[in-house]
Amino acid sequence: MNETWTLPGQIARLATERPDRKALVEMDPDGGWISTSWGEYWQTVRDLAKGLISLGMQSGDGVALVGNNRRDWVISQMGISAATGVPAPIYVTSTVDQMAYIVNHCRAKIAICDNQEQLHKYLSALDRGLIELEHIITMDALDCEHAMVTSLADIITNGSLELDDELDRRMAAVEPDDLALLVYTSGTTGVPKGAKFTHRGIDAMGQAFIEILPQMLEIEPSRYVSYLPLCHAAEQTATNFTGLRAASETYFCPDLAKIKDYLVAARPHFFFAVPRVWEKFEAALSANLSAATGLKEKLTTWARRVELDAAKQSMETGKGVNTFKRRIANTLVISKIKHAIGLDDLIAAASGAAPTALSTLEFFASIGILIHEDYGMTEATGLATAQPLGMPRFGSVGQALPGVEVRIADDGEILLRGPTMVSGYLYMPDESAALNADDGWIRTGDLGAVDKDGFLSITGRKKDLLITAGGENVAPAEMENHLQGIPGVGQAVVVGDRQPYLCAILALEEEALPYLCKAAGVPVAPLAEIASNEKVRSFLANRVESDCNRRVARYQTIKKFEVLPHMLSVEGDELTPTLKVKRNIINVKYKEIIDRMYVGLAL
Repeated sequence: MNETWTLPGQIARLATERPDRKALVEMDPDGGWISTSWGEYWQTVRDLAKGLISLGMQSGDGVALVGNNRRDWVISQMGISAATGVPAPIYVTSTVDQMAYIVNHCRAKIAICDNQEQLHKYLSALDRGLIELEHIITMDALDCEHAMVTSLADIITNGSLELDDELDRRMAAVEPDDLALLVYTSGTTGVPKGAKFTHRGIDAMGQAFIEILPQMLEIEPSRYVSYLPLCHAAEQTATNFTGLRAASETYFCPDLAKIKDYLVAARPHFFFAVPRVWEKFEAALSANLSAATGLKEKLTTWARRVELDAAKQSMETGKGVNTFKRRIANTLVISKIKHAIGLDDLIAAASGAAPTALSTLEFFASIGILIHEDYGMTEATGLATAQPLGMPRFGSVGQALPGVEVRIADDGEILLRGPTMVSGYLYMPDESAALNADDGWIRTGDLGAVDKDGFLSITGRKKDLLITAGGENVAPAEMENHLQGIPGVGQAVVVGDRQPYLCAILALEEEALPYLCKAAGVPVAPLAEIASNEKVRSFLANRVESDCNRRVARYQTIKKFEVLPHMLSVEGDELTPTLKVKRNIINVKYKEIIDRMYVGLAL
């Protein structure tokens, strides 16, 4: 296959150039590592593609795909793509009804899953008459006698040699603007929309990323840990769109709870995380660092202050800082912290999908890890802007990627244009028309500003704007960012639409409780007890005032807050699978708490 602008074509190229080099790495049940070479990767993809064709899959057919990050997930995706079908990934957290919606929407006749739990969802949807399928393929060999269910290994084995010519014919007929992948928006409201990723857009995204991070090509091989859902555009960009261009050695972590172990084992060169993941790391590290006493505590505090000051100076001047104090701080403290968490070989750390609190950015800068906040969206095939490597501007999300244009509309909305923008959503003409503005620009729904150097800052979302009783339009993201920087606060949701003042719901981070309790001067206790502790509430009230209210206009200040005895979660339907807050759900689910903060107001 010569079409190296397709993802299967890139695997074929790498199989020729480096057939015996490691491509995919995962942990076996006994804790050992299993590696798949580029040659094995491509041969397995070909065999699966032929197996799918033998099942009757036609070019352009949607194929549903659900499972945790693993070798067989990407092999399934690439096998579908090589046979010129269209992978339609589904979040593992989806309910039966949500899964059925995507299976039906992409008109899948074949569905693939990883384990018994996901198989049960498919079978439940079938039993309820919600979907119609011809074949279900399981990545694991499951004990199931259903006539429709076959294992992935059997499909791969059954890839007939007689279909080689048909497979080659299909791959040769692929055009750049053909549909390559469906990425369904998780969305905070409404049904998911299937954004149409083309081969051209995917190729342009991978090329743009490599242009801003050429170091990925200079390392042989670069290492990456894939752990965020592969049905999300950001993880597709890192694992596949960029990973294949860079011939990365990809380690698959199927469980976010185990990510620290995988980082230590893989020692990645590039690491991307959504703010929630960075915040959890910060909470755990803060708790460990706060446990230090005496000379060790003083040395750590000194070293982190030196490193943070040097990082800020470097970001401001664009020049490296290599003072004697920084070298000593790195030798004695900083390098040891990075080694302990597996990020000592890191070239670039990135964050996206939502704003990262300044306090979190500064925390990681103080241990030698500069987080580059980027900006993107599903409809931009992943990424639209990125920070210059080693010189991020905290508070901004960087400059436009090569080939991408950014414009601010009259109402403050961010508009994007370029080869990576999708043309629309599958079978949704009205929503597609609403996405597209004039002259090839697409609407993002985000509000922002661009400075004289082309750095974009996000100020909020159009749909998230709160309108106070005084008529002020308020974007809650700014205050939430400040609030989430308070020690112990893991999540913050600002409320106050049509009310005379703003309030906030705060959720405490359990891993940060030791740090919070020490700061508040109370003994460590269970989360529910700490959430109602008066000394903790007094501490939080003081920090709301100093860390948030003093930094914003008067109409943006938080007058009251309530503390939840638990974190917001995907399971509680309070967060999307990409960990974005569902504000409409929060307003309904916590109506009693919200109303309590406005008790006594004249109606």
